[in-house]
Amino acid sequence: ARQLAGLRELPKFTAIRMMGIIRAKMLIEGEKLVSIGALEDAKDLFYLETFEIKALVNDELADCKRIIIERKAAMAQESKRTRLPRIIASDGFAYFGGTAKIVEGANVFSGEPVSPGVYEGRIRVVHDPSKTKMTQGEILCCHGTDPSWTPLFLSSGALVMEVGGLMTHGSVVAREYGIPAVVGLEKVTERLTRSARSSGRIERNYRGDRIDGD
Repeated sequence: ARQLAGLRELPKFTAIRMMGIIRAKMLIEGEKLVSIGALEDAKDLFYLETFEIKALVNDELADCKRIIIERKAAMAQESKRTRLPRIIASDGFAYFGGTAKIVEGANVFSGEPVSPGVYEGRIRVVHDPSKTKMTQGEILCCHGTDPSWTPLFLSSGALVMEVGGLMTHGSVVAREYGIPAVVGLEKVTERLTRSARSSGRIERNYRGDRIDGD
């Protein structure tokens, strides 16, 4: 099983590689549309739906540039979000709450247990993995993770996330690396940021996970 473990990444690798090939081809076609004045930039093609691209090619999308401008503005607005919703319902309602029980003035946070263990150490709040170099053994505290965060797990002694579940990226990687992890602690990055010298103890038990901070 260990010898074949690397194969589990093959489907994801193949999908990403295909997306790269498709993207490159779309940029080529986008340049053609720019040359005839249909688009301002080849990358503008990514702001259109499939049916809109077909209409544009057939010269049947008269308000193409207006649509792209509006969607660029919406993208710029969304990129300013500092917090992502925990749940987005089918009707579009976004729920930002976590599962943590926050008590003002208390040093304890309770969340969902996703990786077992007990750990105590200095907490490092991270918002951008590309701009952070963690010290070995620090507790990684963040809103959530994706594959770009994986290098930080090499130095982390434990993980604390505002959102996530048993099978989300951070939880799975924490179990693979054998570090304790707690998720669903609402606004934990804001509360711990208030003290630049925050430290904490992360513990998993049958009643749930907890973090004691000081």
